[in-house]
Amino acid sequence: MRIVNLISGKDLGGPKQAFVHYSDNLRYLGHQVTSIIRSGAQVQALLDQRQLDYQFLDYPRSRWPGFRHLAQRRLQALVKQNPADLVLVHKPIDAALIKPVLPSQCQLVLVLHSYTARGINAADMILAVSEPVRDFVINNGFQGPVLVMPNLVELNSQEPIARAQKTPFHIAHMGVMRRTKGQDLLIEALHLLKALQPHFRATLAGKGRWYNKISKLVSQYQLQNQVNLTGWVDNQQRDAFFDAADIICIPSRSETFGMVIIEAMARKKLVLATRCGGPEGIIQDGETGFLTDIDAASMATKLDHIMQLSETEHLEICERAYQHVLQNYSSKPFRQRLQLMLQTLAEN
Repeated sequence: MRIVNLISGKDLGGPKQAFVHYSDNLRYLGHQVTSIIRSGAQVQALLDQRQLDYQFLDYPRSRWPGFRHLAQRRLQALVKQNPADLVLVHKPIDAALIKPVLPSQCQLVLVLHSYTARGINAADMILAVSEPVRDFVINNGFQGPVLVMPNLVELNSQEPIARAQKTPFHIAHMGVMRRTKGQDLLIEALHLLKALQPHFRATLAGKGRWYNKISKLVSQYQLQNQVNLTGWVDNQQRDAFFDAADIICIPSRSETFGMVIIEAMARKKLVLATRCGGPEGIIQDGETGFLTDIDAASMATKLDHIMQLSETEHLEICERAYQHVLQNYSSKPFRQRLQLMLQTLAEN
């Protein structure tokens, strides 16, 4: 099958990594895949590493008539240059823009990473990254097939080793710094935790429009000696970042999935995440990780509990987390879901 996989953003968040996984694994299954990215997109380096074919395409992502017509002219030229049986997009606006210029025999699949309804009805099929996203799609009236397609984490050929807690206990977080990611809740939780368990350190990796706000909160709560803001961690350093931590904390107010969660579990690390949607479908509280309510006090209480786990309890949860990822979020189940997607498209 000839497949075009298109993504229009430039950053390197979870959807961009998922985009690469789609191209890579569809090629593994024997399909001809062309990846389409914007010039200057950070995802180019990942495509180069895997020797995946790609092309550049820049167009305005806008519904305003003049910009929309310009975008569709460029997308139409792309489709003519790359005849395809299937087009994959990762944003609803891209589905709405490209659908009118596709030939009738070409099917359009939207991989939905967000709670965004406008544009979803342009797709012939939607792949929802989690159960809550699937429910959102159905509740917003989409009539086509909807499959749950969780993101994939790539496991190293050498299985990691679960390690006991260190002293001081190391709490780590990775994510774009903005309100939905909840770094402010984490800093407040660390302030409360300090009164219960003063011997810890924390590392927050990432940047974003809330970076200055988070930096000020660290000073406000007098956590400068315990909290380090490191900026972004590149892909080559991600495993080392996870390995250095005792727990990875995801304090989000909303998550459709939680890519960092499965990445950390793949390194046999404890994860504490909020009950904010996606994480609840990944973590079984107390078995494969920990869940907490979306407030600083609950988070601090849960961190205090985790720090008091025995070495045996800690290691057993890490091992169960790894096996859970292996069975549900590794390449084999991902490829099985891809084959189900193609079979469903053929039947419809």
